[in-house]
Amino acid sequence: MYFVATDKGAVLKTSRGQSLSHPNYYCEEQAVPCIVGSIDFNRFNWKYFLTGSSDGSISLYSVGRSSPLVMWDRSTRGRPIRSVRWSQYSSTIFYVMDSANRLYMWDLSVRDSTPLVIESYDQKGLLSFTELLPSAGSTSPVLVLGFKDGSLEAHQVKEEAMNNKINNISKLESYLRLVL
Repeated sequence: MYFVATDKGAVLKTSRGQSLSHPNYYCEEQAVPCIVGSIDFNRFNWKYFLTGSSDGSISLYSVGRSSPLVMWDRSTRGRPIRSVRWSQYSSTIFYVMDSANRLYMWDLSVRDSTPLVIESYDQKGLLSFTELLPSAGSTSPVLVLGFKDGSLEAHQVKEEAMNNKINNISKLESYLRLVL
């Protein structure tokens, strides 16, 4: 099964050689067409995925429903989202990188109205990031950031921000029960 982001504001589900369950597409119901530039599935439950769009919106979907479960309009003040990624460490944490070299950390178990952390990397030109799981003796992950000049930086996520998260899908399920 394949999920394809489009420049018309939708995500298409397709398959080679097998029939598909419905829905076959995912989109915001009354959306002005924009580019869906990033998709990422929750590693704790592949039924949930996030999209990041060129209008700065983030949407949380379930593969069984064509409209978003939750949507954050203008979450980056309208700046295009270049990447959205679920944490490998916790089912409720995700990261967003926008076109203005800002990195946002959200934790749905703490609050869903705004990100917990926003870091700006204007001077260096943030190109990419990835989260590495905690090493032995540590309780929080490391974010590795890649910059336009080819340099890399590793940043330990503050333990207070992680709040001893457990990589447990029940936390995400609990959040969704509250908002739906």
